[in-house]
Amino acid sequence: MLNFPRKVMTDIERLFSELLSFGLDWKVEKIQVNHSSKEVDIFLNFNKQVGIFPGSTDELPIYDLSSLRRVRHLDVFDYTTYINFRTPRVKNESGDVRQINIGWVDSRVSYTYKFENKVIEALLMSKNQSKTAEFFDTTFDIVHIIMLRAVERGLLRRNLSDMPALSIDEKSFGNGQKYLSVLSDPFQKRVLDVIEGRKQENAEELIYCTLDPKVLEKVQLISMDMWDPFMNAAKELIPNAKIIHDKFHIAKIINKGVDEVRKREVKTRVELKNTKYIFPKKHEDLTQNQVARFEIINQLNLVTSQAWRLKENFNGIYHLGSKYSCLEYFAEWYVNTLKSQIKEMIKVADTILRHLKGVINAATHQLSNSMAECINSQIQTVKTVARGFKNFAGYRNAVLFFQGKLNLFPL
Repeated sequence: MLNFPRKVMTDIERLFSELLSFGLDWKVEKIQVNHSSKEVDIFLNFNKQVGIFPGSTDELPIYDLSSLRRVRHLDVFDYTTYINFRTPRVKNESGDVRQINIGWVDSRVSYTYKFENKVIEALLMSKNQSKTAEFFDTTFDIVHIIMLRAVERGLLRRNLSDMPALSIDEKSFGNGQKYLSVLSDPFQKRVLDVIEGRKQENAEELIYCTLDPKVLEKVQLISMDMWDPFMNAAKELIPNAKIIHDKFHIAKIINKGVDEVRKREVKTRVELKNTKYIFPKKHEDLTQNQVARFEIINQLNLVTSQAWRLKENFNGIYHLGSKYSCLEYFAEWYVNTLKSQIKEMIKVADTILRHLKGVINAATHQLSNSMAECINSQIQTVKTVARGFKNFAGYRNAVLFFQGKLNLFPL
């Protein structure tokens, strides 16, 4: 243990009192340095004779002090640093004795708010609890608790009073056919909450438990894929909102139809070998080699080329604007698809017909599920970096921590 002369200690204590920024109420009494364990212990004394009784404005004399607490703080010169102190207690007229509130540490945890802030900052950068724990030379459990507390704070502070639009999407979770439903805010680009499962009752619980009924009354648009349970949940809880089947999902359906045609035709036409990734792309995104191959295939007028043209022609619906024009355009496209006699594309056209209202809404409103798909990708990154989660609760907490755009910090 390192000892300093009293004069030097006074200067050091004064310096640390300034650097710690715990306020004028607290003064550094003593500093102990242990080189073998590379630890610094800073001992504080409460510097006033009175304190505020919790939940009131009453300033009362200090009644006594709690037992000594030792909490983790920001490291000093790579030495693990702890703050040691006793919390003052006050006694009111009713005889109730309470600890006063301290502005730099929570009574329920073993670290200061500043330490908590730094851990949160590191988590946001690393997206990994184990590496963050290793960096701060602390335990995984402490980092995990900090994440839980941060999300809990953020959810309490969050304002969901104005929600004109929503997005709901599904995401695979864990091994096998496990899914979760993700409710998000497409305008502020944030996850509102997630729930296990993708059945109608799961989606209804997710929507109802996340948003107040008065807020749901104001929702005008909700984007989603063509999954019937999501549609039924929206109709049940948000009947006035227009359902939008976004361009991204519709494009996936049509591209799948084109690829099924390609798979069937490649068995007899060698020109189509290794062309899986050519037809889904926009023409301007093709490489020079892909453009050359595409032109050759297109000139042969293969069935796959015809299916691709039907896909490209469908996109014209997004440039019209009015509901009537979109309906007229779709009717013509649908007839042309039937005339093509391409069974895979007819199946796609029938699927779109069954969900035509949501498709037309997508063509006439500036809202899509592309943001939700982007969030899904970011959620996958969180899962990959963390190398999976033991349970859904930990996964949900991480999703809200990293993608909820919450006010996470204690200070």
